[in-house]
Amino acid sequence: MTHTTTHITNSTSTDASADTASYPVIGQVGTTAAAMRAAADLLEAAGIAGLSVSCTDQEVTVQVTEELADAVGRARLVARLGTASGATAVRIDSLDRPLSWVRADANIGGLRFRVFTAVDVQHTDAGPLAADPAGRIAQAATISTGNAGGDGSQLPAGWRWLTDLDPDPAADTQAGVEAVR
Repeated sequence: MTHTTTHITNSTSTDASADTASYPVIGQVGTTAAAMRAAADLLEAAGIAGLSVSCTDQEVTVQVTEELADAVGRARLVARLGTASGATAVRIDSLDRPLSWVRADANIGGLRFRVFTAVDVQHTDAGPLAADPAGRIAQAATISTGNAGGDGSQLPAGWRWLTDLDPDPAADTQAGVEAVR
């Protein structure tokens, strides 16, 4: 099997076609195939089986599914694949609904390479839990956000969702959590 590698080089040429000819072109079969091969090589080298992988003409996406590990284990796998691809895993919270992910974005074979896992948000009977910038835990505000599928919970600026990556709040969460309005 032969692999074609395209390198971007500095050029002093004034011919625009010479300067841009070495860039992979998104939407071309060759670019997509090269990205898929590069992703397969990376996944094989990482030695992680059971991942959900999809590819479009713009992105290779790898999901670390709940079947592989608990939230902490999945976050570690995302970090491991992120490091292998030259990316840093970060936690991302939705601002307008209680959703959180650990994600690493890189570029591989000319396409965006995204590795992610969903992380459950902790809830009480009254709704999702969030933490302010000082780490104080409170019930997330319930307001109408107008988003289809959302539960109406919204994070105030600077806050984050309390997830399965965080320690469990005190056993008597209901009594210790104040509503944030």
